Amino acid sequence: MALDLDPGKAALGNPRLIEAIIKEMAGGAITFERFMEIALYHPQHGYYRRPGRVGRQGDFLTSPTIHPMFGWAVAGWCRHVWQQIGEPDEFAIFEPGAGDGALATAILDWAEGRDPAFRAAIRYVAFEPNSPGSDSRVEWREGPKGPAAHGAVITNELFDAFPVRMFDVGGRGPVEVLVRWDGERFVELPGGVASIDDAPEAGRFEVNSRAYPAMRALCSLVQRGAVLVFDYGYPQEELWASWRTKGTLLCFYKHTAHEDPYIHVGDQDLTTHVNFSDLAAAAEDEGMTVFGPVSQSEFLYALGAGQLVEAARNDLGEYFARRRALEQLTDGAGLGRVRVLAAVRGLDGPMPGFEPTA
Repeated sequence: MALDLDPGKAALGNPRLIEAIIKEMAGGAITFERFMEIALYHPQHGYYRRPGRVGRQGDFLTSPTIHPMFGWAVAGWCRHVWQQIGEPDEFAIFEPGAGDGALATAILDWAEGRDPAFRAAIRYVAFEPNSPGSDSRVEWREGPKGPAAHGAVITNELFDAFPVRMFDVGGRGPVEVLVRWDGERFVELPGGVASIDDAPEAGRFEVNSRAYPAMRALCSLVQRGAVLVFDYGYPQEELWASWRTKGTLLCFYKHTAHEDPYIHVGDQDLTTHVNFSDLAAAAEDEGMTVFGPVSQSEFLYALGAGQLVEAARNDLGEYFARRRALEQLTDGAGLGRVRVLAAVRGLDGPMPGFEPTA
């Protein structure tokens, strides 16, 4: 005898999270921004509360999980900043969204192996409210407490995980996308018309209204030093180009990318590309000088990552591991597309990785 085995809401993702979203809707609709916020950041059932999201057994890879050489490159860049500001006795490195600490561990290992004076100066502070790591050399916090006199802020794929407002351009202008529950699934419906400067004239686009204030807050963490941002995105003229009519929302589930945020709810990552014009404007409004953005591929090769590969030729296993890692980190169809932006205060001259090319 066949039974009715339909899993109901569980077919769409985490049923407890889905119920929480339906409760939030209260029989009506919520903005896509609020849907994305609950799906990712619900305090009990949100996607980012889950351990094991990143890595080969998770849903996606990030640069620090590919190989420590990414962290070594960032460490070398931070050491340059430390040297340029006079090698102060204390140099804070802040990392918001640090995850399990792969980047922190690589940076601290490099400093210990390369420059004991630099390592002695480092106070590494990781902001991670979800699933923090366990490196005892790192000061784990849920958020910042105050600025440092000298230091650097490092972010890797932080801003692309911020909830965004979503719009479809109609005859009257940008119409905000709302989400409701129709009894079986989440569906979209049009909301109000918004006024947005320089908005695209057709298609779908997103607005990350949280990125600008967050970037200003990060820039305020160091009185003299730098902010280094790695993220997917473009300056506004490219992000809102006339040919880009479907927006940039991507979902990642078990290393498969797709565009449906209403399945695997709570079990998949949701991201959108970052408006680097907003980040640059925020840094400049904090009195910082901005460099970039450049591609991660350009940045790593300019810093000398290729030399890290060649240096391991006497150890073939490590040589091929580094070569494969560098190929992944600079792949123009993958992580090499990540953009890198630096904002500095109290430093002179071009920054490594951002020098003008001939």
